[in-house]
Amino acid sequence: MLRFNLLISSLIVLLAQPALSASWLECDGDSGKKLRWGGNSTSARINTISFNGSNLTAVQRGINATNANPSPFVVNATTETGGVSRGNGQNEIYANSISPPGVAQMNYHCYWFFGWHYGLDEVDIVLDSDRTWTSSTAKSSNFTYTGSARPIDSVITHEAGHFLGLMHVNWEYNVMGDSWRHHHTNGTTANIYFGEDASHGSRVLYGNQSSTFNDVSVAHWRRTGADGEYSSHDRVRVRNSANTATLTGITIAGEPGFRVTRGTTVRPEFTLENNGKTTQSNISFGIYVSNNDFISTGDRRLGGGTFGSLSPDDVHTTTIPVFIPSDLTVGQNYWIGIIIDENNDISETNGDNNMAYIPIRIQ
Repeated sequence: MLRFNLLISSLIVLLAQPALSASWLECDGDSGKKLRWGGNSTSARINTISFNGSNLTAVQRGINATNANPSPFVVNATTETGGVSRGNGQNEIYANSISPPGVAQMNYHCYWFFGWHYGLDEVDIVLDSDRTWTSSTAKSSNFTYTGSARPIDSVITHEAGHFLGLMHVNWEYNVMGDSWRHHHTNGTTANIYFGEDASHGSRVLYGNQSSTFNDVSVAHWRRTGADGEYSSHDRVRVRNSANTATLTGITIAGEPGFRVTRGTTVRPEFTLENNGKTTQSNISFGIYVSNNDFISTGDRRLGGGTFGSLSPDDVHTTTIPVFIPSDLTVGQNYWIGIIIDENNDISETNGDNNMAYIPIRIQ
């Protein structure tokens, strides 16, 4: 009988089977033998010696983000005190002094004994106790925005993807790559989320949940390349009207922005995702300009239209032409933003992820 232990971290390179987007492990290299749980749920025991108070809330928030996917699979979070141990038959989440920021220790079996036997046995998540962490969703705390700490819920959501059996992905913008730069952000809050890629993988492993699950979203992050087995992410850009060059960059309120000439047409870039089960068609959107980083329908609308279709098996990063009004004030900062499903035509599980912004300075 063969049983295997894997340590999933930035130090270990694993071979996994890619689909159109997501990735998972397979027994004997057979696509019909995906390493997953036998049912549609598992339990995760959060160690309250490692995590208490707001930190415990942040861990639970990361689990909730993982559970917000269109498959029937659910990670049921409970708490525990006392010792932790790998290989004790319990899925545990705790902190310890380790080299990478976080790891998922995956135990699984894959063997033949009068037929193939395979599946997940145990997954433990360990966060590095020597790092500076934040339990907050505020941009002012997050090191990828204007803060200095790493968000607990980001690494938990990434590592909890391994609870389902998902592996790292480097060919698409996704939470199983650079989870630090994988947020829905509007105003002062940056929320981690599971995303299209991992949601697609959850459906491949566990099928579709029976209830309605529609969710389109937009983010101001994009994939820029691969860093080993992880995707690399950076902020979206503003391009010229021909989409051949990026406009001059500038820091605005501590975030990357762009110099934009009024009275010209530019192409802001956004990443669109369908986190649900089925393709959505004729999705309305509006482009707005705001005096602050919170985009809403109360801001000045510059234009809009519809996206013909958005499938749930591929991330779509695109640019959209928009005319910058001549009456905007030279030297002033604005935020150009997008709202998708602007007319609320789609009955969504989450409508709070339909806005995103890019800072600009008018010249």
